[in-house]
Amino acid sequence: DTSHAEGSDEREGVFSVGNLSINVRNHTPALACLLLQSAHFSASVEKLLQQAETSTQRIYNGETVSFVEEDSKAGSEDASGSAATSQEGSDKGGDNKSGSRREGGNRWKYDILEARVVATKCAVAVARNWLPRLLRIGVAAREAERRLSARKRTPQPSKQGGKTANITSFEIFVTTLTPAVTNLVEHATFCALGCSNSSNGEELKMTFGANAERRLQSLLRAPLPPAQSAKCASELADVWEVVHSISASSETLRPEDDELEGRKFSHRMLEAPMEVCVALAEDAVVTVERRRCIYAFDVCARSCAQRASGNGTFDGDTLLSCVQKLSEELTRAEKCANEVEKGCELVVRRCCEGLASYVRDRGDAARLRAVAECAEALNGRVVDVVREVSYLTNGQCESVEKALAEDIMALEATMFDEFLDNICRHVAGCTKLGPTSADLGVNDAPDGGESSLPPKSFPAYLSACLLAIVRCRAQVDRALGDATIRLSQGITYQYLAMATAADGVVAGICYELNERMPRMSGPQADQFASELQFLMNTLKKYLSDDMLSVAENCKRMLFAKAGHKQGGDGPDGLMMIEELERLGRVYVLCLGE
Repeated sequence: DTSHAEGSDEREGVFSVGNLSINVRNHTPALACLLLQSAHFSASVEKLLQQAETSTQRIYNGETVSFVEEDSKAGSEDASGSAATSQEGSDKGGDNKSGSRREGGNRWKYDILEARVVATKCAVAVARNWLPRLLRIGVAAREAERRLSARKRTPQPSKQGGKTANITSFEIFVTTLTPAVTNLVEHATFCALGCSNSSNGEELKMTFGANAERRLQSLLRAPLPPAQSAKCASELADVWEVVHSISASSETLRPEDDELEGRKFSHRMLEAPMEVCVALAEDAVVTVERRRCIYAFDVCARSCAQRASGNGTFDGDTLLSCVQKLSEELTRAEKCANEVEKGCELVVRRCCEGLASYVRDRGDAARLRAVAECAEALNGRVVDVVREVSYLTNGQCESVEKALAEDIMALEATMFDEFLDNICRHVAGCTKLGPTSADLGVNDAPDGGESSLPPKSFPAYLSACLLAIVRCRAQVDRALGDATIRLSQGITYQYLAMATAADGVVAGICYELNERMPRMSGPQADQFASELQFLMNTLKKYLSDDMLSVAENCKRMLFAKAGHKQGGDGPDGLMMIEELERLGRVYVLCLGE
């Protein structure tokens, strides 16, 4: 019935479909049906391309076009699955159309993009509705050919285009169906992807709009935005599934060797007649999924950067959710491994830049917050992200962990080093030596020697230095806790901060003592030596070996200045140290072993 609708020749049994004239009496019923259905399929593909050309041109001319997606369960003869209906006035002229497009601003551009999405869905509907049907008819025709061959009969020669030929189902499949399927796949690919950025770097073919104005052509050739591209991704995957299934099932149509005599088929056509179609559909799926990765990670990077710069938060959860969502959506994840790896690096880099922006013009508390966020990311979400990426790409992104860790550790090193530098500057201001009790209380010993009295109050400079160290530990403990380990050194952040502060304090005090030593009296040197020994005892577990050596040298010089040839470990020295420990008991409890 559908063939009669296209038109029939004056001769009985001859039908015209498009440019083809088919005499069904010259073929078996199944082969005649395959010829007619193949011709209708080719005509439907041509009609689909013309519909896309017409709808986009009407939108560009200023008409209001609405796209109504229809249910295509049975598949009509035009096989559109979607249709574009025009809502325009009957008296609208060309000038009015251009004026309407100008008045609408850029709305027409969005309509063009939506028209490409609808055209993609139409192409998928054509493939989904027609190709399985054509394969079933082709299999039936091939079974009829086998039966005729078994009976030692050959079908009556037919005249197609003035030439006499025995047409087989495989020949119809190769000469009529394959070019039409190729056009259909190219059309779906062009509508969904545009002309550029294919996975193999080649420019895609324009299936319509080649003669359109330059502005319209640019919009047709450009990649779709993220929202529209996501709509087309599943459609292209469906096209590949249908074409791949038909290509694999076409093996049943291949003729025997004795049936190929006198027929000109290339070796490639015999081996895989739809190989080009399958490869083109595969390339389209890979390209659109790569774009999906790029779009998804770009959105994720912007979101994470805003949180990092605004709240000082390294949002690893959002990155992990992005990778997990892609894991559910992608069908060619292994071929998107590079995009996944670069996308994760982009998100982490934007997070680090956001944290650096957050710290800018803020104090040590912000720096420690950034360090804490980096440490938590390295020990937590980044590990989860790397594991998910490895699962998604089947272990292809081996360097992603190193790349992510390098970016985070670079920011962490910068922030923590700045914090340590600020500690050194702060404790340097606390090491200025004030007046000592020896300046106020020096008694002459009965034997004519000098004897310094035990201190009646804790030295102010020692109090300031030890308080600065306690404050440093409180800052680090509040931000990072006392057990968080710095991966680059394998030591807790708290210990590193305390060691830096302790070394800075001892270095500053030793420098001040060396500067004052030429003007120092014996009792003063004795008292400073005891105070330095008390400081070394209190901070011993934090001081480096080099700084302990510097302090020991300074102490020996003080003992020599005080006249103690064998050191200052006598009763007076021990008594003074015990008194300092009593007066500074709170610091001893906080910092001592």
